[in-house]
Amino acid sequence: MNVNISSRGALFLVFVGIVLAVAGSVVAHVTGGAAWRYLIVIGGLLQSIGWVLYLRRIRGGAV
Repeated sequence: MNVNISSRGALFLVFVGIVLAVAGSVVAHVTGGAAWRYLIVIGGLLQSIGWVLYLRRIRGGAV
């Protein structure tokens, strides 16, 4: 799979992941609902994907 994404785009994914994870954590804590944990997981996945894409872009493919 060949994905061409800029460094800025990859860091945007990381930022969106952080926002989703924090929002999910706050809402899960306030409401006590376990369903909000899925939002936390999605945020973590977006962060991971963003960091991998960013490091791949910076290091030239050697992650």
